[in-house]
Amino acid sequence: MASATQIAILFAGALCLLSLPGGAQSNAAATKFSVEGDVYCEVCRTNFINKLSQPMAGATVRLQCKGETEGNITYSLEGITDDKGQYHLTVEGDHGEDECEITLVRSSRPDCNVVPDEGWATKPTSRITLTKNSGFHDNTRKANPLGFTKKKADPQCAQLFKELEINPEEL
Repeated sequence: MASATQIAILFAGALCLLSLPGGAQSNAAATKFSVEGDVYCEVCRTNFINKLSQPMAGATVRLQCKGETEGNITYSLEGITDDKGQYHLTVEGDHGEDECEITLVRSSRPDCNVVPDEGWATKPTSRITLTKNSGFHDNTRKANPLGFTKKKADPQCAQLFKELEINPEEL
């Protein structure tokens, strides 16, 4: 029968082995994250989701993680939205040293295929954190919604602009 001292030594040895760099790398490689988000058609060209925005089924988004040096793409993955305009991506590995973001790639609607490029919506992206060392308690990450716009606002937007007290000339 093992003594308490022998058990303590075995336990300490196991902890040391787990802290070795090889053990940490295999743990990071085994990490998986689920990234979820929405893509919509913004029919009023307000560049924010509103009650007239429509979920966009079949749109393509890209998740891309970049390292510290310019052009160093460390991870890339594309996904397509379901019939509710939602995408679900499974990301392999911990990307704590990278800057990761979701971007719009392709619209599924010819009438709503403009990527906003005005004001704050220039190159719309949703940044996400893909590391265990972030304070999040699970592996699911929710990205901010992203939207394509129509070339011209729909006629029913006039009422929305009144309700929101928006001057469409300032958009």
